[in-house]
Amino acid sequence: MQYMKVSLISLLGLIFTLHAEPYQLGHGVSVNDAMNIGGYFSSELDSNHQNDSFTLDDVAVMAYGDINPMFSYLAEFEAVGFYHKNFNDGSEESHKKFHAERVYGDLWMSDTVNLRFGKQITPIGYWNLEPINVLRDTTSNPLYSMLLFPKFLTGVDFNGYVPQTQGVRYHLFGQNNRDLDEEYINIPNTHFFGLALENEISMDWSNDGSIGEYITNTNQRTRFIQAGTKYDDARWQILAEGLIAKSAYPDQTESSALSGYAQAMYRYTPEHAVISRYEYFNDHHTDYKDNIFILGYSYRPWYPVSLKGEYQWHSQNDENRALFSLSVLF
Repeated sequence: MQYMKVSLISLLGLIFTLHAEPYQLGHGVSVNDAMNIGGYFSSELDSNHQNDSFTLDDVAVMAYGDINPMFSYLAEFEAVGFYHKNFNDGSEESHKKFHAERVYGDLWMSDTVNLRFGKQITPIGYWNLEPINVLRDTTSNPLYSMLLFPKFLTGVDFNGYVPQTQGVRYHLFGQNNRDLDEEYINIPNTHFFGLALENEISMDWSNDGSIGEYITNTNQRTRFIQAGTKYDDARWQILAEGLIAKSAYPDQTESSALSGYAQAMYRYTPEHAVISRYEYFNDHHTDYKDNIFILGYSYRPWYPVSLKGEYQWHSQNDENRALFSLSVLF
């Protein structure tokens, strides 16, 4: 597959000229029922013990629509590290290559059986289902969601509600091939299968869990079990997720990893919120262990525009850092 290489100016020009209806920020441009065009960007200021830097991190364009009542699609291409400047030494970098983040189709058959096929978000947990910075409540991601399972899969996901249950949704997913774009996945693999369940207990509260196995391109075989809970009302949101993984390596050694986080957000107005998060990460294979506490603030003057700041305290003291971000969904 050839990657898109376009300038930011031409990208925005495409988004704002191909439209048939009045444009609303965050809703994309509607060409017709079968074609909507949107995009987003996020920028980040990072200050830590090593350096201070600015990054125009994610620049993305997406197209999505309904071909008919049974079939819809989404295609999303993203450039990561579009522009980076280190203020300590004045160095600059630019990566304008657009990668395939998500390219999939949905076949909607019934409440109990649907099919998503192509490159898609791995349906594990709550955090991983929000890949766009502007939709998340902190600039940073928990290590749990970054290092212990593939964030994307190129394969199939059968999903729907379990019959004869009250709000229990399932995802049965699998991949038995290489990723569509191995430059844009955290853990390249050739084998990834799993089952995820979510129980919607009430309008505000749900629990989820998953099990799975993947084999990396370096023949590391990892099995994992994950669980989480989410409570969200008009004022409070509580998130907690954890995962235990056991891996076998080509040299016949075995090791385990454990990670999780608990996060609380209080919205004292619709636009303003404060967030705190505790994370634990322990990978015995790499001998990396960390306890992280985060205190953050989120301001949304409009829902598609997010300004966030946070400070991170690490048990590894040289990793303490302050992060600030601006992100916009078009």
